[in-house]
Amino acid sequence: MQLFGILIPEKEQLVAAAGDIVKGKAGLTLYASLFGLAVGLYAIAAIFIKGHAHTINTSSLVPWGLQISTYVYFALLSTGCTFVNFFGHVFFEKQYRPFASRIIFVGIITALAAFFSLTTEMGHIERMYYFLLSPNPKSPMFWMGIWYTCYLIIITWEYVNIQTNRHSNKVMWGAFFIAVFTHSTLGSLLGSVSSRVYYYSALMPIYFLFIAFLTGCSLTTIIAAMTVKQKKLDENYYLHPFVTLLKVGLGLALLITFWRMMIGLSAHLEGSEVFSLTLINSVLFGIVVVIIIPYILLKLGKSANWLIFVGLFIMGTQLKARNDLVVGAFKIPVFRVYDMPEVVHYTPSIYENLVVVASASLVMVLYIIFERSGVFEARNIKEDH
Repeated sequence: MQLFGILIPEKEQLVAAAGDIVKGKAGLTLYASLFGLAVGLYAIAAIFIKGHAHTINTSSLVPWGLQISTYVYFALLSTGCTFVNFFGHVFFEKQYRPFASRIIFVGIITALAAFFSLTTEMGHIERMYYFLLSPNPKSPMFWMGIWYTCYLIIITWEYVNIQTNRHSNKVMWGAFFIAVFTHSTLGSLLGSVSSRVYYYSALMPIYFLFIAFLTGCSLTTIIAAMTVKQKKLDENYYLHPFVTLLKVGLGLALLITFWRMMIGLSAHLEGSEVFSLTLINSVLFGIVVVIIIPYILLKLGKSANWLIFVGLFIMGTQLKARNDLVVGAFKIPVFRVYDMPEVVHYTPSIYENLVVVASASLVMVLYIIFERSGVFEARNIKEDH
């Protein structure tokens, strides 16, 4: 079935899928995703009904917590999918073609999952349109709203083109550059917070782009490996581009993470001791576990199952790394007053953790439904120059 030229699941397929769920034939992955979505929606309802004060462990000392980290994580995943779509079409066209519609679709739904998480942190989402009525072009937040709107439009346009056999290089290049503008602006939002030395850096926009590329490579590697297994394609031929991109992503992440840490350690601004405070975690986890171990794992095997494991490992560690980044800036209080701790600690509540579960489950449910309906089947793509 088509809607404005876009393939969507047939009504009969949706009814059959619902029947399989009722009969217990839908598969463990879909049941787990539906359960996670249901529990997550319950937690989100509790957040809105009970209020942040009774459900969220953020405070005036730690105003940003796991919900913001989850938003950043899924936003970077979406960007990474757009980057992989671009480099896949440019450098590995034949090998990438069977996965194109899947990857750009995941780019769309991960962007939606990012906003899904962000809405649980915002008190009055119905007031979001105010940024149009009272714009502030000097604020990165204003430009985030503009660029995100453009980003969602153009990646949806790219998906429509792929699904309707009208792949356009112009749209592909446009999606790539708008993704760069959008998520470097997100990095600049943190990088311009001068009161928080852990954020304040001209490296932040570049850091976000490099990390987005790595996380996107890990997710798309999982998608490609699962598709190769399902369609019984040649693993070495079709997965080689994703392994190559993943290694490049790890190298870029190592470069930007190392120099961000070294610049922070050499700084003498008030509050820069946070880099010394987090040094062990930054080295052992942020570099060894997040970057070096995945690279070693890639050297140990290239099978589809092994690459799925490596991709999941990177995605899991990247989620913690994003939380360390967001929360780490608040470890050292800006103002020192009586009874205020020297080091601020934060542990997310069960409700905050369930927001992560809900966001991930939303992506899984949508992907599984579209995958089983057959709308991602590879087609002969006509180039529109």
